[in-house]
Amino acid sequence: MIKKSLFLAAIISLCGVTGSRLGAQQPDAIFKLLRHHWTLNADGSSDYRYRHEVQIVTNSALTAYADKGETFVVYNPDYEQLTINEVYTLRADGSRVDMPQNAFIYQLPAECADCGRFNHMRELAMVHTGMELGCTVVVDYTLHRRYNLLDEQVPLLRECPVERLEIVVDAPADMAISHSLSGENYLPMGVTPRDLDGRTITLTALPQAPADSYLPADVVPTLHLYNGTATMTPAFDQQKLEAAYSTSRRLLKGDNGFKSVTALRDWVVDNIHLNDIHPSHLAYTHATADEVWQSGCGTATDKAVLLAAMLRNASYDARVIGVLGEEVGVTLDSLEYRLSVRQKSAPELIGEAQEAVVKIKEERTIENPTFDTLADGFFSCPLGLYAKQVEGLPQASRLAPSRTSPVQSIACDIDVTTLIPLPKGLKMVGDKVERHLVFDGIGEASLSIKQSGSKLKVTQRLRLDKSLIMAGDYQAFRQLVGLYQGIDRVVLRAK
Repeated sequence: MIKKSLFLAAIISLCGVTGSRLGAQQPDAIFKLLRHHWTLNADGSSDYRYRHEVQIVTNSALTAYADKGETFVVYNPDYEQLTINEVYTLRADGSRVDMPQNAFIYQLPAECADCGRFNHMRELAMVHTGMELGCTVVVDYTLHRRYNLLDEQVPLLRECPVERLEIVVDAPADMAISHSLSGENYLPMGVTPRDLDGRTITLTALPQAPADSYLPADVVPTLHLYNGTATMTPAFDQQKLEAAYSTSRRLLKGDNGFKSVTALRDWVVDNIHLNDIHPSHLAYTHATADEVWQSGCGTATDKAVLLAAMLRNASYDARVIGVLGEEVGVTLDSLEYRLSVRQKSAPELIGEAQEAVVKIKEERTIENPTFDTLADGFFSCPLGLYAKQVEGLPQASRLAPSRTSPVQSIACDIDVTTLIPLPKGLKMVGDKVERHLVFDGIGEASLSIKQSGSKLKVTQRLRLDKSLIMAGDYQAFRQLVGLYQGIDRVVLRAK
């Protein structure tokens, strides 16, 4: 079908990947102080005291981040008692504005609204007053807890710079406090793993977290503190869930283990509502698989328990894994794979040194393609509409011209040929397009566009040798992806 259009087009427009530089040149706010203080009492209780002093630098800080103009504290009255120590705004002229009582608003957390099991949870919203450029907002509160389990993760980088970060754990001398660190390769300059050991940790002059697209999952280094194993006894060890059993059987995809496992995981992601509540608010307990099934909702750990139960009921070897018990490990062909219950990502091989390569070889024909009418008997075909989209591969248009943080992509070997039937009497304007790029150790890409009889033939090839692209390889990577995705449109004319 030929459509009329008012725009003009070039013969071939390869994507320039202009993009915009992501991440602010000037921070919108600065944490003058950020303190996390846990006190683990010998009587089995604990206290968590939090304090931040954040200075407002730009107007964006009052609108872009909810925790600058407002602060939200989620807590569980069954296990926690909230005490506000002080909340005030120190204005630029040094005057202090204390938070009035009508600025404290108690409400049901949004993440709990769709699950009856969590309707007892509470959230205190503090609407800060006296806000202006240059002011400093001070928030200090304590959560007294009826248990003394510690299992917390503290990100070392935040959405704005931190001048001073304090992490303190007070505990009886005979109570072991353990540490682990993720994202060690991305620690800020001057910070070493040794600086993150001990019961009192102080870091200064921390930069803001990267704000680019397509970042690796662990690009923000995170400290994990714990004093024991949280109560993570999966429900599938105690009971079978007949309802989940029948659902498991219905979703199985023959003898294909990956398809069946993925189908079960996708069902849990789609049909069990996620209530993103930190396990500390639930005393590190979780629901049984039956409770999750009946309520249709749960925390990430609850969803992992249900998925593991469904997999075991379908005769798979499965278990709850992860730092907070929020993932599922399943064994297929003697290898264990990690499953997320938050998203429909591909199963990830655990402990495999060689990364998986996404391989695609495909030839396809576009049925009923669209052609736009230009002036004087010329037409254009929007090739960009028909480009092959590959999950996990960044969009070239979103890759900034330069970058200092790594890019999480995929290792791949893609060869896609797309055939586009042409209306009778139309011919491609200009010579065929043949482009090719090779970068040793990174990969290669090629793009071919030509007319073959009564069809346009578009061939896209991309090989990436690694999925994690460091800053030094970024420009080469950007060119490869830009070439692979660079088809825009081709101009045709009547013979």
